[in-house]
Amino acid sequence: MNISNLSISFRNFVLKLICNRYMIRSLVVRDIRSRYIGSFLGLFWSFIHPITQLFIYYFVFSVILKIKLGPEYGGTHFAIWLLVGLLPWMLFSEVVSRGPNAVLEQANLIKKTLFPSEILPFSHLAAAMINHLIAFLTLLVFILILGDQIMLKTVIVLFYLFAVGIFAMGLSWILSGLNVFLRDIGQIVGVIMNIWFYLTPVIYPSSLIPEKYQTIMKLNPMFHAVEGYRMSV
Repeated sequence: MNISNLSISFRNFVLKLICNRYMIRSLVVRDIRSRYIGSFLGLFWSFIHPITQLFIYYFVFSVILKIKLGPEYGGTHFAIWLLVGLLPWMLFSEVVSRGPNAVLEQANLIKKTLFPSEILPFSHLAAAMINHLIAFLTLLVFILILGDQIMLKTVIVLFYLFAVGIFAMGLSWILSGLNVFLRDIGQIVGVIMNIWFYLTPVIYPSSLIPEKYQTIMKLNPMFHAVEGYRMSV
């Protein structure tokens, strides 16, 4: 497919999103409500989950294993470094992990009406983005509390966020289609995501990767997303 065809396909998809914006909004609102309905803390769980993971990984890798950051991070506090790396991965992991069931969850709706099924992974992405932005704002507050400054180059994060979103949604489209015919896809994705997590320098500095494996590790798109987040913040 050449650049012209890609451009036309992307434009058509954007137009489809605009035409179905009310449906997408309904799906996102329903998705968020279903997560927290009946919950006493409600949306506050969006803060609790990343903070809980932060403390667990911080205790294991900083207190017990005593992993130190290299000079390339300019003396950044390990907790901030860790949280910044976790955020893009959590967004990516949530969208991709939910991808296999994106179509199956709405099977009744798709069968009964003329429904644009390609917007389903996008609604998952939009819901995940809301949680991601809440967690990112929490991170910025945390940085200010520790007495550090938020620099203008932090806006570069938006480019990495866009790239992670497009990549995650693309994989989600593929997985949602495959899972209709092969129901093991969801289980396979769970295994792959666990392996992928440890092959990405989220909980350890990339400087710890042996030099002979650096080139191979950089073939991982999430390697650049995580490092890009950290260098921006």
